[in-house]
Amino acid sequence: MPGAGDTVKGTITTRLGVVARVATFLAAFLAPKLAAADVTLVDKDGWNVFINGRMQAFFNYNQGNGYPTNVTDSNGNNVRLQSGGYDFPQFKEISEVHADNDPGRYEDLRIRTGFTGNVLGFGIRRKLSADTDVLGFTSVTTVIESTERRKYLGVIPDWRQSYLRITGPWGNVTGGRELCPFGNGGTEITYLYGFRYGLGYPGSINREGPTAGHVGFGVLGNGFCSGVSYQTPSLGGLTIKAGIYDSLAIPGGALWERTKWPRIEGEAAYEMKLGTLGMFKVFANGMFQKIYQVEGVKDATMGGGSAGGRVEIGPVHLGLAGHYGKGVGLNFALDPSEVFFHPTLPDRPFRIMDGYYAQAMVSATKAIDIMAGAGVSEVQLLKEDVIPYDSEGNPAPAGSSVGYVPVHQQIGFSGCLAYHISDNLHVQGEYFRAIYKWYKPTPSAPDAKEPSQAFHVINAGVTYDF
Repeated sequence: MPGAGDTVKGTITTRLGVVARVATFLAAFLAPKLAAADVTLVDKDGWNVFINGRMQAFFNYNQGNGYPTNVTDSNGNNVRLQSGGYDFPQFKEISEVHADNDPGRYEDLRIRTGFTGNVLGFGIRRKLSADTDVLGFTSVTTVIESTERRKYLGVIPDWRQSYLRITGPWGNVTGGRELCPFGNGGTEITYLYGFRYGLGYPGSINREGPTAGHVGFGVLGNGFCSGVSYQTPSLGGLTIKAGIYDSLAIPGGALWERTKWPRIEGEAAYEMKLGTLGMFKVFANGMFQKIYQVEGVKDATMGGGSAGGRVEIGPVHLGLAGHYGKGVGLNFALDPSEVFFHPTLPDRPFRIMDGYYAQAMVSATKAIDIMAGAGVSEVQLLKEDVIPYDSEGNPAPAGSSVGYVPVHQQIGFSGCLAYHISDNLHVQGEYFRAIYKWYKPTPSAPDAKEPSQAFHVINAGVTYDF
């Protein structure tokens, strides 16, 4: 997510050459809301010290059917449902009279932090010359909800950003922990046009946040990573960022837990103003990393790409994004889960994952934003996923069960209403519909349906940013 203190490149309306009263009305209607800016603590002798941040608190109500139980194939064998990374409720209500496969119902009301969490950032900027400066920035994110719902457990701070950046007319070089390029464009859309002042899907219903917005439901969150990157200055609206980042091992992969070389990520973006009405931006980003057998010489490749764009015309903002890749992650980029790879074959081949997302925002007045989004993230089956194998990786006898099914799709629909009390104080209410679908077991009956689970999520809360 963009760090606190970032501003939205809003739309600016000029006089339209009509009567003064109409022009004044339109200007008020289309004018952007001012975003919170950095708070300067010291500005002296070429040194600039500042802070920024935000505080949030939300009511989060979740209600839906329980996790599917006793899923079987057509031979009556129990099948394990593979998780995509988000955990599912551990507790459910079951009626006194119920069938063995009754999944029950889940319902709770929690007090949570929102999409960005509570953030405090601290920066020191120094002029090296008339057109070159150096910035040191660090920020910590915390949540307000109790860890695992136990108030006696401490809340662990998450130090998300800590970097050094040198900026000049030639661009900028950054070293440290910052937002990753891969998945950045889609995450920016869900932040700017949906959940900057909201919560979205709680991400982990059982545990603490921060929450997810639309991440995992069409959006592949970029997250934060350590590395060294270079970004060009704007070349007629075009910027290119490329970097090398600390490589990622896949815990639980048995085979894929050794790395050698850094990961490569990059993003190209083109932004242009649309006269006085607004702007549009298109982007494409990608990632490539080699990963190695724990003991041996085998290797595999994780890689993928994301692309999309957003447009702002007057009060209407629209963003579209999509991603595709092998082993890229279902929720956050490179966030390991069961669905990354085949669970039993010795080579653990990676699965293909993709997603598609649309988000719209209409600024009905200067103080009110109305938002709606829809997206789907999915895992594509390997050809080996529909063939039963024994523990040695050999094809099992005919009629055997595969024994597992991956998540097929995570589908999300959202609607939000934000009211800006002031430039720094914002209230948002929202509804999120989350639907999980798993593939059919193998073998399955001709009339078999995909196992599924769905949630209604209702959120309301306040954000104070500075």
